[in-house]
Amino acid sequence: MDEAELLVEAMKLLVQMGLTNPKGGNASVKISGNEILITPSGYPKHLLRPKDLVVYNIDTGEYLGIHKPSIEVNAHRLIYLNRKDVNAVIHAHTPLTIALVDAGIDKWWKTGTVESNYSLGKVSIASEAPPGSLELAKNIADKARDSKIVIVPRHGVFALGKDVEDALDAIIALEATAKYFLVKAIINKLF
Repeated sequence: MDEAELLVEAMKLLVQMGLTNPKGGNASVKISGNEILITPSGYPKHLLRPKDLVVYNIDTGEYLGIHKPSIEVNAHRLIYLNRKDVNAVIHAHTPLTIALVDAGIDKWWKTGTVESNYSLGKVSIASEAPPGSLELAKNIADKARDSKIVIVPRHGVFALGKDVEDALDAIIALEATAKYFLVKAIINKLF
């Protein structure tokens, strides 16, 4: 499978798992030193095909494709410009993760589970700003300088990886860790 197919399959999986809504979330992968493939704006992720992806130049802002790039393209662009080790970024609207952050529970992801130890890396929380805004992109990119995962309250999660599989693993592991944390808290209250 090539990078475009992997990106499409990753987004379809996130929708199927309920980790993002069909028109929510976005993802990108580096295809050269200054170009990425990114999901299109507002396009249902469960219907994506490789030809729907947009080729975006992170240096010039120019793009090619039959659609416009995701409204969060600036967050992706700034991450790639600041982190040469990152080759994929996935953003989803993971419900349990966001609920725990919005409830003000601090560092709930430090559970000691295999997922939290090996798949998450450093997790940071970025300041909120309107979706698609340059302010939000800068907030995310600032936290992404030394983190694998950036959570935006009431919004979603950005996972960075060396490839699509790595970023996908991190975002799914974070939501699995959120589920573990919640189930354990309920069991501790009941028993």
